[in-house]
Amino acid sequence: MSSIDSEGMLISDRVEHRRFQTIEHGNLRGVRALVVHQTDAPTAQHTFNGYLSKGSGAHFLIEKNGAIYQTASLKKRCYHVGRYLRSKCLATDKAKCDTAQIQPIQALTWTLQIRALDRYERTKDYPERYPMNADSLGIELVGKHLDAARYEEVTAMQNQSLRWLVAELYDHFRLTPEDVYTHPQISYKHPGEASSAVWQ
Repeated sequence: MSSIDSEGMLISDRVEHRRFQTIEHGNLRGVRALVVHQTDAPTAQHTFNGYLSKGSGAHFLIEKNGAIYQTASLKKRCYHVGRYLRSKCLATDKAKCDTAQIQPIQALTWTLQIRALDRYERTKDYPERYPMNADSLGIELVGKHLDAARYEEVTAMQNQSLRWLVAELYDHFRLTPEDVYTHPQISYKHPGEASSAVWQ
């Protein structure tokens, strides 16, 4: 069983700390969900290099050999979700949508629609909406983007480490399988990202 120290670092023999304060942006409100990503990079080192120069990143990175790196504090917000949230009710159960709010938005052009939907979704509380940067942890899996629809397959060792990590985070933050998402589910990303990730 792992523990979390006062700095928000997960303490376990299975986790190596490689914290990048360049990807931390203020405090997390709380951890309500987990978001699984793929890096579009061939190795962990390529992603580390990117973390030094850009402001976006995630809390954990899992290399193809299953090595788990914690790259940001679990108390800090990372920019990992993307700029615009999708509408959860439109994606999962249209009957739950507020028609009076949604219909005028759907009449807009696509670009204006995704911006207006994002603004509207952010007025809701989780789990009525998808998780945001402010209330979720990001887990990156090393893997290249192959074409418009596909990423590299997640390796068996990555999935084994992902299952262990997610189970630990369930315990620490009282989460369930319903609180784990892939990046394309919640934001406008390549549909194949993390599609071969298995966490349960």
